[in-house]
Amino acid sequence: MRKVAFLLVLAFALCLVGCSRQAAPPAAQTFVVGFSQSTMQDPWRIAMVESAQDEAKKYPEIRLLVADGGNDNLRQISDIEGFLTKGVDLLIVSPREAEPLTPVVKKAYRKGIPVILLDRSIVGDTYTCFIGASNLEIGRAAGDFIAARLGGKGSIVEIEGIPGATPTIDRRTGMHQAIERFPGLKVVIDQPADYLRSPARTVMENALQSGKQVDCVYAHNDEMALGAYLAAKAVGKGKSILFVGIDGQREAIKAVMDGQMGATFIYPFCGPEAIQYAAKILHHQRVPKLVRLPTTRIDRSNAAKFYHPKSYF
Repeated sequence: MRKVAFLLVLAFALCLVGCSRQAAPPAAQTFVVGFSQSTMQDPWRIAMVESAQDEAKKYPEIRLLVADGGNDNLRQISDIEGFLTKGVDLLIVSPREAEPLTPVVKKAYRKGIPVILLDRSIVGDTYTCFIGASNLEIGRAAGDFIAARLGGKGSIVEIEGIPGATPTIDRRTGMHQAIERFPGLKVVIDQPADYLRSPARTVMENALQSGKQVDCVYAHNDEMALGAYLAAKAVGKGKSILFVGIDGQREAIKAVMDGQMGATFIYPFCGPEAIQYAAKILHHQRVPKLVRLPTTRIDRSNAAKFYHPKSYF
């Protein structure tokens, strides 16, 4: 009887162990996502990263790593190579320039690592998904606004972004397509300032010192538009020139409200969408090759509606 009782107790214990093992939930899978940002010197790009980090908090399975490319192609390439060495599950990249970043993005994609491109693209289609607004359409809208405000006549200083970056190419092309219908509109000075405020201020100072008539400044982002405005304001010409920027950053919206800038055009941060689509990809859901985000013109008529003092930047 003792032997039978012992065997029954042993069987019961083994059953409990087996049941407890079977009932244990599987360990949650964690995905490592590498985000290569081209630079953190630009408030808009900082906002892109911060919005992605905030969105990632909604996805406990995602661990987001961020690298600052320092506005340098070689450094950004090195950052991406580092992510590949770490074995990330997915890459988010906002390339500084298209051509130099293409080989390393292609390398990652061909290794089977999904790649999401934000705002700026590469040469070719070796990526999983591109998320961004149409810079060509924004450029056209800016050109239409300039033509309307100047009555189809005037001299324009165009301050470009980084040469070779896809937004630079498209924002230039779109604006020129719009104003070519107006023979009285001329771009008299065209200089790059790498999307940075201080170089743009220098470009504007040189333009004003050149003696050429300046009726409008079309800057490829708000940082450069604000830099140009400060240069004009310093010599008493801040109110006589039309300033147009792109991004819809908070300071620019306030400048529109105050009459210092004529307009800015919202370019969405792309950060929240990057995480949302990354989660879909990591969970084996199909995503479109192109995710086109909307844009809006902000001028004096609607600037107050878009001004949020506690927004990302």
